Amino acid sequence: MKLRIEQDGRLRRVTLAAPEKRNLLDSESCRELLRELREAAADEDTGAILIEADGQVFCSGVEPGAGDELFAIGRTITKPLVAAVRGVAVSGGLALIANAHVVVAAQGTSFGLTDIREGKWSAAIYGAVASAIGERRALELSLTGRIFSTADALAWGLVHVVAPAFELDDRASEIASALANANPDAVRAALGQ
Repeated sequence: MKLRIEQDGRLRRVTLAAPEKRNLLDSESCRELLRELREAAADEDTGAILIEADGQVFCSGVEPGAGDELFAIGRTITKPLVAAVRGVAVSGGLALIANAHVVVAAQGTSFGLTDIREGKWSAAIYGAVASAIGERRALELSLTGRIFSTADALAWGLVHVVAPAFELDDRASEIASALANANPDAVRAALGQ
């Protein structure tokens, strides 16, 4: 996978840039993304991180065995993580957004814990999603592999803001920029760091 990194004032934009692979996370891309997020968090000139994706799929999943550290980053990162999600976010993609502190989703985005359909199950993915929406809901989604809607994601607290697709980038940038320019000590305290 390729990542595109841009610094926009105090906002670090990290873009999943492999739309031809539906932004699938393999072992190498998980390591690369984890490294970029940690570097951004350590950078004094960065106040927040925005994760977005090229193409019509935010992230179609993760290769088996990849991403365990990445899918726990939300509990340890020292800067706010904002995710801008459109199209599809399943499996590892769902775990990635479950780690974001604020998630902005385009109307019509589809979500799911679909690994069971392929005879797989990941404790790291399950744990990330369960932390975001609760054990019972995560277990049901994990066992059934069903796709759920943006409205469901909003109702369950996985998504915080829903925007029309044409407004997604502006809304996510607005929120992420506000967080990037907030008082760093107050933000660290809010994140429990």
